[in-house]
Amino acid sequence: MVLAKDVVDNSGRVLLTAGVTLRPETIGLLRKHQVVSIWVKDKCDSRNREITSIQNLTCEATRLKLIYNVQNAFSNREKFCVYLNELQQVITQVVCELSAREYVLIYLNDIRIKSEYLFMHSVNVGLFAIAIGMAMGLEQEELILLGMGGLLHDYGKTRVPQQILNKNGPLSWEEFCQVKEHAAIGYNLLRLEEQLDHRVMLMALQHHERCDGRGYPWGITGSEIHQLAKIVAVADVYDALTTDRVYRARMEPYQAVEIINQGIGSQFDEVVVKAFNQVAVPYNIGNIVTLDNGLRGAVIRINTLRPARPIVWTEQGPLNLMHEPDVKIVAVI
Repeated sequence: MVLAKDVVDNSGRVLLTAGVTLRPETIGLLRKHQVVSIWVKDKCDSRNREITSIQNLTCEATRLKLIYNVQNAFSNREKFCVYLNELQQVITQVVCELSAREYVLIYLNDIRIKSEYLFMHSVNVGLFAIAIGMAMGLEQEELILLGMGGLLHDYGKTRVPQQILNKNGPLSWEEFCQVKEHAAIGYNLLRLEEQLDHRVMLMALQHHERCDGRGYPWGITGSEIHQLAKIVAVADVYDALTTDRVYRARMEPYQAVEIINQGIGSQFDEVVVKAFNQVAVPYNIGNIVTLDNGLRGAVIRINTLRPARPIVWTEQGPLNLMHEPDVKIVAVI
């Protein structure tokens, strides 16, 4: 929770200022001064916005800085801790900037910088994970950890042969087994960095684990998988599906969102996917869609509270799907 108004004591002295995140120690301070009621911001009361453009999660300069430091951290083991500190500073800045926004959405038309897939993917996963974590109401400390975990989740792939990672075609069983080792390798490498929080290491280890126990490397299930790793898992799959690879073209965002939702309970945690649905924008502005009532139209605006229910311009005029729960998009043309 975030404090909505300043808290003052009986003498008029300000104890806490508006905007402070309420933690156990701050609540203890209020009790010590016998404060019995406070005003807090309720995210559920946020007003919807009908928008025609979506702000990028970061500016191009910040994304370039992240890619640069991820690439150097992955490529230069001797100076890993130096680039790690740089990444921590940039991620902290990103979390602070996103926390100050009225809304945060994941949009496929977000800045895509031409870079080696592993580095760009790592940055995207870190940013997407932060956005999902914000929708779940996580505190700033956990959001920063999420960002770091996303950036470093594939660190173990630095020890997988490039000809396997970039193979133009299906992997053999032996090659797939080599790729699967990257989760444990990344965990063991990150364990050597004393300044890293253990939860960042767990995200590297567990981001391919699945709720039904069919993931790797351990095949653990639901409650055994750390919550932050469950978030990185969804961010990882979404970015992978919506990015062009040497062996396949990228999916449209609505297709990737559908696949992730089909995996609720078996592959992905339901709470995490619900949060993902609050921030993922499945349809691009301008998409031509078919509705289940037989009408066709173009997506003209996005509802910030329910991005999967946009405003569609049809031959009968604008139709706000947020206010039409019985009407569904059945196809994108």
